[in-house]
Amino acid sequence: MQRAALFEWVNGAVRYRGLPVEQHRIRIADDTFEIAALKDAAALLDDAEVVRECEKTDRLPYGFELWPAALMLAEHLYRGEPGRGRRAIELGCGVGLVSIAAARRGWRVLTTDCDPVPLQFAEFNAAANTVDVVGYQLLDWHNPPSGPRFARVLAADVLYQRCDHTPILNCIDALLEQDGIAIIADPNRGIADDFASQADASGFDVEFIQAAAALDPRKPVAGRLFLLRQRKTQKLRNAESRNGAV
Repeated sequence: MQRAALFEWVNGAVRYRGLPVEQHRIRIADDTFEIAALKDAAALLDDAEVVRECEKTDRLPYGFELWPAALMLAEHLYRGEPGRGRRAIELGCGVGLVSIAAARRGWRVLTTDCDPVPLQFAEFNAAANTVDVVGYQLLDWHNPPSGPRFARVLAADVLYQRCDHTPILNCIDALLEQDGIAIIADPNRGIADDFASQADASGFDVEFIQAAAALDPRKPVAGRLFLLRQRKTQKLRNAESRNGAV
């Protein structure tokens, strides 16, 4: 992707649709990442064209910012086992830090979002960090795809609307391979407090890990990781579905 196709320069400053673009320097273990993101994505709501697109997808444009939960998940990936070429998928990639970190850790990552422009940010950031991502794809949680399954399903700060919790669980169920793990990072949003019980009722074993991150050292953010694994009965149902059994 050509940088000029995504950003513009105004008086020497990099902008997207007239809004300032920040360059975040993220250090994880021995790696450093440069991540371009908007400073204030909510300002996009002053743009009538953006508002029309948001109304179509029922999504606000917050995927254009870099959020602390993405850093929590990226750091967790660095503490965990390497990918060794196994497949992973990120839901709601935003500007792409999680996908980039996962790829750097050896996962073959499919990066997805419901909005094409954050996908462009993610693709730009992957290229800027010389990281190879398998592909970029539009994906709506409400219409989970059929096809390949993944050893890891990754998502950061996607539980901010209660109406999305069931679709996200259904999407994970459709994408996760046997013995795979879905990892969702959340900045302790109250609206996500009952997500674990909902996941349990949907056939997942749930593990909690406390997490924290600081994009700004003056403003550390506490959070949690939900680790979801399918129970054996759920795995059997999925296998029967794939084999066409009733």
